[in-house]
Amino acid sequence: MRYLVTVALVALVAWIQYSWIGDAAFRYPFLAYFPIIFITGAFLDRGNGFFATVLSALAVSYFFMEPRYWIDVINRSDQVALALFVVIGFAISAVVEALHTGLVSLADEHARVSEAVRDREVLLHELAHRTRNDFANVVTLLNLQARSANAEAREALTSAAERVQTIARVHRRLELRGEHVFVDTKSYIGELCADLRLSRLAMRPIAIECNAESHSISLEKAVPLGLIINESVTNATKHAFPQRHGSIIVDFRQEGEAYKLVVADDGVGQRNGPESGKAGIGNRLMGMLAAQLGSKIEVEPRSPGTAIVVTIPVKIAN
Repeated sequence: MRYLVTVALVALVAWIQYSWIGDAAFRYPFLAYFPIIFITGAFLDRGNGFFATVLSALAVSYFFMEPRYWIDVINRSDQVALALFVVIGFAISAVVEALHTGLVSLADEHARVSEAVRDREVLLHELAHRTRNDFANVVTLLNLQARSANAEAREALTSAAERVQTIARVHRRLELRGEHVFVDTKSYIGELCADLRLSRLAMRPIAIECNAESHSISLEKAVPLGLIINESVTNATKHAFPQRHGSIIVDFRQEGEAYKLVVADDGVGQRNGPESGKAGIGNRLMGMLAAQLGSKIEVEPRSPGTAIVVTIPVKIAN
């Protein structure tokens, strides 16, 4: 079918030249066939460009070169022109068919890559879904165990459940970009603050405000960042507001070549930092988490209240 189409196109051009164009066809007989060579090479492929070149040369020599109606060229200049036409036609056919083959291969490769990306995204979503279910089961078990424990154990189990829940939030916010997985800080920290408002502050006259810029950080850095926020807010609710109302502000933004996290309260004042000899497990945990981020916990006394500050180099966070 491809070769029949090629024959039909060459015959159509020869008929139009011979019947309608007139003397101009005899002066420039080859020009009308170059588009046919290009079209057949580009769309029909499989040697049709070369086949169209040969058919066109035969048509020109038969209809438009002396002696007419005979496949023989006696004029030396016509012979040179015919040979040059064949060379140019073959060159056009070779280039066009090579481009066509390359484009087909590129399209096939693009389809394979797109399918691989879709498969990877499906696997990532499936993994994230199963991981969230596993975290949810762990949180449920910790909360169930806390119900039957004494006050001190109940508080420890509840804190552990909140830490696991913080890690689970990361997996709800995964974004796949190329070969890496990222978490958007604005949505992640906003969701974390909303959950802390419900779990820790629901029955207390304490407000929490979240101001987080949108930045993409790696999964490995999102987990310690969220845990530091969780521990800072938890410590503030425990120690900064004895028998009084107040507010907590969580602020995350980029300043130059670093991200800066500030968890500030307007409570009673200085609390023990992670390097203090009286630091509890939460503060010691924050110190270790900050080290994973290439930073350290800084406790800034304010009037009123205290601020926990963590400065994270951008190159480390990404």
